[in-house]
Amino acid sequence: MGAFGPRVQGNYYNSPQKRCVQYLWNNRLKPIFFAFAIFAVFCAFPLYSQESFVPSGYISSIEIIGLKRTKNHVAQHPLEKFIGRETLSLDLNEVYAVVKDTGILEIVSAEFIETEEGIVLRLIVKEKWALFPVPLVLAGSGGSNFGFFLVDRNAFGLMDQAVIGGMYGTGGITAVAMYNHAPNQKGQPGWNSLFMYGRREREDQDKDEKTQRLYTTDQLRFSFGLYYPFTEHFTGSVAASFSHISLQKENLNPPPDGAILLGFTPGFSLRSSDWDGYLLSQQSLSLTYHYNYALQGTSYHQTELRTVYEKSLVPGFRLAFRGGAVWTPGSDPLNEGGPQKAQVDILPRHFSARHYAGFSAGLEKYLVKFRMGTLSILGSWQGVYYDGPVSGKEFNYGPSGGLRFYLSQIALPAMGANIAYNMNSGLFQFSFYMGMDF
Repeated sequence: MGAFGPRVQGNYYNSPQKRCVQYLWNNRLKPIFFAFAIFAVFCAFPLYSQESFVPSGYISSIEIIGLKRTKNHVAQHPLEKFIGRETLSLDLNEVYAVVKDTGILEIVSAEFIETEEGIVLRLIVKEKWALFPVPLVLAGSGGSNFGFFLVDRNAFGLMDQAVIGGMYGTGGITAVAMYNHAPNQKGQPGWNSLFMYGRREREDQDKDEKTQRLYTTDQLRFSFGLYYPFTEHFTGSVAASFSHISLQKENLNPPPDGAILLGFTPGFSLRSSDWDGYLLSQQSLSLTYHYNYALQGTSYHQTELRTVYEKSLVPGFRLAFRGGAVWTPGSDPLNEGGPQKAQVDILPRHFSARHYAGFSAGLEKYLVKFRMGTLSILGSWQGVYYDGPVSGKEFNYGPSGGLRFYLSQIALPAMGANIAYNMNSGLFQFSFYMGMDF
């Protein structure tokens, strides 16, 4: 007995069921099947022909279309490493990563053109807005600062960076002028210069946000540096500086005196980047040594290590690791630093120590990508060891998370909001920032 009545036994090949199936096939299903097959074949042709349109051979030159302000030889410079590469083995994501890493250009399309002189890698690009005023707001648990800067990230069309402006807020008032000239020809060094003046109310806190020192200083600083890319990924640098710090107001446990310092700073860095279609990731390591000779105050040494490792697990979802360490033996309170160089957010912004070693390890996932940029969410676990007269010696840890917005139309790397929790002190830290990567 069947589910809907008795089963019919007999010869199916001569049955009404077979005749019904044949009728449906010949008059209904057969035309639909062949129409679908023809559609699938035609859809396959563009995929096959797209691959066949990549000419086999080696790239002889690069053509860039769409430049308005950027000089052609400047845009060509970071792409010269692709000349001589075999077209069939080249992953165009490598090209996209190099172009996006300039911070100025975005690729609209990329293709290979076969000419009598050889194969040309042709890029159609658009330039980001590089000259703009920046009303800047930095708000967080440690207070708020407001400023205005005129920024040009493509000065004179050379991809140089120029900044002039100032800030006012919880920490006092600061005026800054800065210029960075990037190497745009093989064998050419880059250089940078900085002028800064600030009247700063300095507050040094412990992990519980209790104020241990409070005093006001006037600071004047000049610096000039050179850097040279020895290879595609390895860069060496050296800088000289002059700093004058004077005490203006002494409220709580101030330093014994101000300082006049002559600084000498050699260093090196390793850096590479890649692009997964959603997020630009970097892998970098830098080591810097500072020697500051005191005409007034205390001479001191400082060694600083910083590393970033970002790697896509799948497109738009990546591992994000950051680490930093600072060692400043023999310094006085004027030369102690905050936790930012340890790459952590779980300590108060006004926290002060001589030595740090910290890390932040987490994951970042893009949420939405649209015309103005890409929005992502980031979560991490952070830990930091510190040592100093105010801080003592301790290891702190806790979670951190927030949102980042990577801008595609404006030549600023990112904006973001963040919250972090220190499990040792029980305090939350909130921050909002706009990155410039100067």
